[in-house]
Amino acid sequence: MIERYFRFAGIEFAAVVPEEMMYAEERRLAPFAVPAAEDPHIFRFRRVECMTPPKGNCIKQMPDFQVYEEPDQTVRYIALAGRSWDKAHIRVAHRGKDHDVQVQAKVYPGRISAKTVLESLAVEHLIVHNHGVVFHCSYIDRDGKAILFTAPSETGKSTQADLWNRYRGTQIINGDRAAIRVADGEILAEGIPFSGSSRYCENRSLPIEAIVYLAQAPRTTVRKLRGYEAFARIWEGCSINTWDKEDMELASDTVRQIAESVPVFYMPCTPDEDAVVTLEQALRKQADL
Repeated sequence: MIERYFRFAGIEFAAVVPEEMMYAEERRLAPFAVPAAEDPHIFRFRRVECMTPPKGNCIKQMPDFQVYEEPDQTVRYIALAGRSWDKAHIRVAHRGKDHDVQVQAKVYPGRISAKTVLESLAVEHLIVHNHGVVFHCSYIDRDGKAILFTAPSETGKSTQADLWNRYRGTQIINGDRAAIRVADGEILAEGIPFSGSSRYCENRSLPIEAIVYLAQAPRTTVRKLRGYEAFARIWEGCSINTWDKEDMELASDTVRQIAESVPVFYMPCTPDEDAVVTLEQALRKQADL
């Protein structure tokens, strides 16, 4: 067996994989690798001809995965073929910090991929239990503080991040997602090894300067959101296991803390430097308060 360790969003992970199955190093996981871990979540991978059948009730059914609640563990069947658990490519049984991962031999006759490891992690669940949420956004580093651009798909999150990179030289940490976490009374944006189609996937933890909810418009304007409106715009961008009552309650409490602590702006904007200038002015005014 080979063990590899990685850490993000305040959580340690260990992938324990037979040598002949061990995944190759990959750009999304490499920045999060650590030499050792003190108390990690341990994911033990093994190849099987047939998936172990579920023994409990199905609590979530989606085209590409199913979740079963069993007496002493939660089981996820991932990458289904024909919407049937026995056609899954991956089965993960979660019990505390021990996670048994079965991979279908017909699908993985040789090495698994780093993507397989990432799919097995149940990252939304683990992060929400560590005072955080997974947030769909483009995450940039502006002078040591994070700006998170969020919006519905195809609205322009990546465009705004690219504009800041082009005109102000800010670094893009992740073009698709970040974790937002409450840690020691501070609200942090943290890099995670999930980036969709974006080529940016860095491991950096920064205090958040602002969360900016975008919309397309013929001219750029910006206003600060407060109260429930700020909460709702953050909540809209979170990835949460909606079938898990405890996860929902924890996420709601975390998002409330974020909305109360971090400036949240609504910015209908144009895809040009004027959007950068307008947001700069809003951030300068916020800093002077």
